[in-house]
Amino acid sequence: MNRLPRRVLIADDHAPTRSDVRQVLDADPRFQVCAEAADAAGAVHACLRERPDLCVLDVKMPGGGVAATWEITARLPGTRVVMLTVSIDDGDLFGAIRAGADGYLLKTMDLARLPDALDSV
Repeated sequence: MNRLPRRVLIADDHAPTRSDVRQVLDADPRFQVCAEAADAAGAVHACLRERPDLCVLDVKMPGGGVAATWEITARLPGTRVVMLTVSIDDGDLFGAIRAGADGYLLKTMDLARLPDALDSV
């Protein structure tokens, strides 16, 4: 059964990381990147405009990924949020979960595995 690709927003203040994530997702037919943002405010604005199926957010971006998660999940309850971060801090992990994140992935993972990890969310 064919399904439409999931529309994804990528938000990270590090442009090379956004580019790497976009490259991996663009190469996979299950995903279509619809927007990028460099900070929390930009992520929320782009989400409200684009209404993606899935947001991949950095915890430590300006304005805070957890704050963006709260806002996105409150305003767009059908949008899934996955954190992609270097932070192994329990406070960041539990804060993201409390804010409504559906997943928490570390940037140290092999990015080639990212599409499969996101597909299960």
